[in-house]
Amino acid sequence: MQRHFLSLALTLAASAASATDVTVATWNLGWHLDAPLATRWIAACGQRFSKAGAGELWRPDPNGPKTGWQLRWGRNAKIEWDIGQLPPCDVWQSRHKPVAVTEAALAKRRQQIAEVLATKVNADVIAFQEVSSVQAVREVLPDGGRDYEVCGFTSHKVQRLAFAWRRKVASAVGTCEVYAPLALPDRPVKEQPRPGLSLALRIGGKVTRFMTVHLKSACVSPLEGGGNGNGRGQLAGEDPACTVLQSQLQPLENWLQERSQGVDAVVLLGDFNRNIAHEASLPAGTLVRSRGQATEVHVPGVRSTSLWREVNDGVPAASLLTALDTACPLNAETTALCKDAKARVLDPAEMERLTDAKALGCRNPVGLDHITVRLPAGGGVVPGAEKVALGFLGRTLEANDKRPEPLLAVSDHCPLRARLPL
Repeated sequence: MQRHFLSLALTLAASAASATDVTVATWNLGWHLDAPLATRWIAACGQRFSKAGAGELWRPDPNGPKTGWQLRWGRNAKIEWDIGQLPPCDVWQSRHKPVAVTEAALAKRRQQIAEVLATKVNADVIAFQEVSSVQAVREVLPDGGRDYEVCGFTSHKVQRLAFAWRRKVASAVGTCEVYAPLALPDRPVKEQPRPGLSLALRIGGKVTRFMTVHLKSACVSPLEGGGNGNGRGQLAGEDPACTVLQSQLQPLENWLQERSQGVDAVVLLGDFNRNIAHEASLPAGTLVRSRGQATEVHVPGVRSTSLWREVNDGVPAASLLTALDTACPLNAETTALCKDAKARVLDPAEMERLTDAKALGCRNPVGLDHITVRLPAGGGVVPGAEKVALGFLGRTLEANDKRPEPLLAVSDHCPLRARLPL
């Protein structure tokens, strides 16, 4: 009998040792540049511009009337500028006007990001979006990234992806892999969205495959557009942003089907730029495709109405993921607003309360960033994820007589974190 209890105790101990809880996080850092590239960007925005006449492009001109900080930016701005190489000059705004950024302001921002990562996020594995390089990540990791390994890439455009993981918790199996099909390489370079970044980590004796994504923006919710099938947010419609996101569905599903095999767990996370909670809130009988079923082989010309139901169809079985439920456990009001935001579009007043510096603080508080998982066999109940409030660190203030340097928001996204049994 004693031998039986000893054997059982050893079995339970071994089982407990094999299941390692790790904190996983994703954070879009909002055009975050490494220090040398930031110096180039500040100089480029500080140069003067002129234009030959109405309707012409603003072009660099030493004798021009305006600096880059003073121009009107936005999508398809009439400015000679490649945002694939350098961010637009209105990344940080105060009262809807660009803030002229300084080296000192960016140094302060890096310090604040490091503090958020160390004290609020405190993650073992972190997926970053909108970072220019591995160096850009190392510059904001606690203690200069002393305890972390970092991987990323230098190809494609300046809005890149990266992973950081604690050496004492995880070790890489192979190298980081850029998943180029997600960037739709058959399109003209200017029209290509971002690729994915994949990494396998050995954690507690088990292998987890991670991929971080930053999908096409501006096609966020099926609840937008008042039911107009071609309106903003309608994935199967004619909106230009939605047609690009539609094209990313098949390569994303291909990765999931192929790379979910032969590993113990899968974590797909990042900035989806799509509110999959809103997709889930639609009636169960809502058609996923304009023709056929999501589980069938995709046929050219067929459009999907739901990113998540199309990609995550459970074929093969190992590819089936669960999207973690996101909570905002700051106070009763933010908790309630975040819950409501899963099934409807918040009105402007509600969104203002959620983005307030005394609440979450970030301009894009919910609905874009997700953590989705397939846990190891016997992993138990799928946990939830939680938003990390930025508070006053999410605001931007221009310089004035009392404040010689501007204050820059650390990001327009709040970090998302979860504790996973991997």
